[in-house]
Amino acid sequence: MPAIVYLTPVNLLISIAVAIYFDEQDWKTHLSFVIPVFLLGYGIEVIGIQTGAIFGEYAYGDILGFKLWDTPLMIGANWVLVCFSSGYFINSLFPDLLQVLKATLAATSLVILDYIIEPIAIDWGMWTWAAEDVPLQNYLAWWIIGFFMMLIFFHIYKSGKNKVAASLLIIQVIFFGLLNL
Repeated sequence: MPAIVYLTPVNLLISIAVAIYFDEQDWKTHLSFVIPVFLLGYGIEVIGIQTGAIFGEYAYGDILGFKLWDTPLMIGANWVLVCFSSGYFINSLFPDLLQVLKATLAATSLVILDYIIEPIAIDWGMWTWAAEDVPLQNYLAWWIIGFFMMLIFFHIYKSGKNKVAASLLIIQVIFFGLLNL
């Protein structure tokens, strides 16, 4: 595992900051998205780690930094980043689509991203699964949780473009996709 992996938390925070900096919305709008999605994402992950009932049985390694209740705080930031970037990506492709349909597409893009990230994250020790393979339950939970988070996104960011945020989704897919080769 390359040492640069330990900079993942820094990368997450810089990515969020850059995406928000280049957005046309005001800081109150961003806070109305970032705070609930961070808290919801982090809270769901804590419950998932403690019970194994949401995503399946898994445990986080040390790569994502400081943990509270065996869950790295950065996982909440990760939910913010992937939802923000997926939301703007879908908004850029389908600006006039109904919010519920946008949320459906965005949740699906989150699951695709998770599927691409899983093998690398496991190899690099970001997290491990009790089962030999990533359980289907994980992807179903990602879609359901992602759908509700994307409803929040599309309610707050009804329109608008953010090329930086949309590009971050594409960059992540390409980066992790190439690492999987």
